[in-house]
Order: sequence, then structure tokens, then C-alpha cells
Amino acid sequence: MSRLFDTRDGKFDTRRVETFSDAVLAVAITLMVLRIAPPVARDGQSVGDLFWNETVPDVTYFLITFVVIVLFWIHHHDNFTLLPRRMSAQALWLNMGFLACICLLPFGLEFFSQENATVLTVAVYAGLMAVATIFLGALGRIARGSWEAGAFIGAAVFLLAIPFAPLLGGWCLMVWWIDVPIDRLVRRHRARQAARNP
Repeated sequence: MSRLFDTRDGKFDTRRVETFSDAVLAVAITLMVLRIAPPVARDGQSVGDLFWNETVPDVTYFLITFVVIVLFWIHHHDNFTLLPRRMSAQALWLNMGFLACICLLPFGLEFFSQENATVLTVAVYAGLMAVATIFLGALGRIARGSWEAGAFIGAAVFLLAIPFAPLLGGWCLMVWWIDVPIDRLVRRHRARQAARNP
């Protein structure tokens, strides 16, 4: 089967793969925003109640996911600037694994928001984010030549939302924001090490 995907030199055009990846990310974001419907009064509930109880959480979950996908896109682009003009088959398949997780995010978001953020739904949604982070980190390892601690920390932070689901419901996703100060600490530590070992 691998012969079906062989190119003349066994490598793939990096620019083409990045363009395809950008399109997949854009479609995933579009599918996620399309699931947000305007409130329609039903079962004796007013439009205002439905707006606050359903629309506002849906928009909030979308915005959180949108920010995460934008950060994925930035890291993805950074990786691709470091890859050679012709990328290896290993890099291609790691990228496709990352994109497969991104394609599943609209399902994960729908499952998460429709089932009131149970441990299972948060585990599926956060798990997709964590696996996407590992794929992106593995792609970064090929681009940079070494693993970055941020990939494992990011994956762990996504999974950290799972135990908070029973306590916080859908707001357990807010736990993901602790990645920002952790990332800053890791960068400072790395900068100190670089200064000590020029």
C-alpha cells in the first residue's frame, strides 16, 4: 500500500502540505461555528432564557476552541518554516495525524456541549486536543531535532480539564488557560539555561 503514496524521491512538497493543512484548519473552524444556532422559543422558555442557557455557553466553547486552534496553527506554521522544502513521509503522516484530530474537533465540541460536559464528553474533547498536541509536538521534533517540553505540558493541561468536569461542568475548559503562565515559566527557564550555557 505504501507504494501508492511514493513520490520519486520518497518526499513531499512542504508548501503543498502546509496549504492543505491550512484549508483543513479553516474548514474545522467553519464547521464549529455553523453548529451555533440562534435561540428559538420553545417549551415555555423565553428567547432570553435560551440565549443565556444555550447560546452563550455554545459561543464561549467555540471561542475557547477557536483560540486553541489559532495557537495550533501558529505552532504548525513555525514547524513548517523549519522543515526542508521536501518533507519526509514520517513528517507527512504526523501532520496527517494532527489534521485527523482537528477534523474530529467539531464532533468533540458537539458531543461536549450537548451532553452537559460529563467526564466522558470532556475526556473525548480534551483527549482530541491532547493527541493533536502530541502529533504537533512530534512534527516539531522532526523540524527542530528535539522534543519541546511544551508539547507534553500542553497535552497534560488539556487532560487536566477531565477531573474538573463534575465540579465545573462546561466551565472546566477554563483550566486550559493555565498553559499560558506555565509556557512563560518554561520559556524563562530555557532562556536562563541558554544564558548559562552559551
